Amino acid sequence: MKINESRLKQIIAEEMAAIEDKQYFDYTDKEGSMAKRQLYNLAQYAIQLHDSLNDEDQLESWVQSKITIASEYIGKVKHYLEYEMGVEMHDLDLMPGEPEDVGGCGHDSEPHGQDAEPLMVMNDDGEIAYEIDDEDAYLMES
Repeated sequence: MKINESRLKQIIAEEMAAIEDKQYFDYTDKEGSMAKRQLYNLAQYAIQLHDSLNDEDQLESWVQSKITIASEYIGKVKHYLEYEMGVEMHDLDLMPGEPEDVGGCGHDSEPHGQDAEPLMVMNDDGEIAYEIDDEDAYLMES
């Protein structure tokens, strides 16, 4: 579909008018409700998976990868909400009989709730630097 210059100017003018009216920004949706439902489902699935796996179980690499990615993503969301948006998080008690250190691939914290040390690397000048991924760099810039 081709749009000529006059139609493009009209679209831009309509969008600018909507922004100026501020009605565009008055709309609220149920993002929190939707996120809470998804997090509830995530927690249910995680508990079911946790309870059905044994320490000696061998998982295919793609399964391990998906668990690691999910853990990293939910950790990043938690830390963003906690530190950038000031959302207060409540510590959860470990279930009775569960080990305190259930570490492994993809965990963002060390035992006893201490933050994991970021990956340290040596830069070309021989100084210690910390390696961060693109998503964290973007969050730091904004």
